[in-house]
Amino acid sequence: DKIPLTDVKVRQAILYALDRQTMAKQFMPPGSRVLDTPCYPTQFGCDTAVAAKYEYNPAKAKALLAEAGYKDGFDTELVGYLLPPWMQAIQGYLSAVGIRARLTQLQVGAVVQRSIEGKNPLEAGSWGSYSINDASAFMPYFFDGGAHDYTRNPEITKLVIEGGATTDLDARRAAYSAAIRLITEQANFVPLFTYVTTYAFNKQLNFKPFRDELPRFYLSSWK
Repeated sequence: DKIPLTDVKVRQAILYALDRQTMAKQFMPPGSRVLDTPCYPTQFGCDTAVAAKYEYNPAKAKALLAEAGYKDGFDTELVGYLLPPWMQAIQGYLSAVGIRARLTQLQVGAVVQRSIEGKNPLEAGSWGSYSINDASAFMPYFFDGGAHDYTRNPEITKLVIEGGATTDLDARRAAYSAAIRLITEQANFVPLFTYVTTYAFNKQLNFKPFRDELPRFYLSSWK
């Protein structure tokens, strides 16, 4: 049987089906922005200029599905640990173009285990890069040929590994740039939007920020 998500037109249709701008405004505080790349724009090597862009266009999504042989859509499963309203929003946008995604909401560990076993047709999650402002903190996890790499594209894998295997900055930029171009053109990843978390405190509070971005308020005290 045909597996819909192995068709690049189906994957591109998913990106066109999602109104990521509206989702960012609905679910995030001001400052969130839609992503086009499988990395954060400020990270070294994250070349946004070469990324294929997918604006919200449900009509184009339906046309691509029809071209791929899925005029009437298809059934699939969306597995993830994101907040239920986020998962439901993704499900709704996909349903509007004919992709009927059954939701499976699990804890992080269960989602990861299913991912390793290759059991997640569509997976929704988040990534923080451990506060490392470099594409190597993101891309190898999903594109190095390992257990979480559903793409298994030898050319992409080679480029991603090259990007993390040298200290030559120009060589790293070139490798990651080429990988990003391929990943986005092939729609192997669906970037949604950036997280925004705002904390406010005044001079009366002893508060120390940490490099990993986790706010340890339990270590704080009043002056």
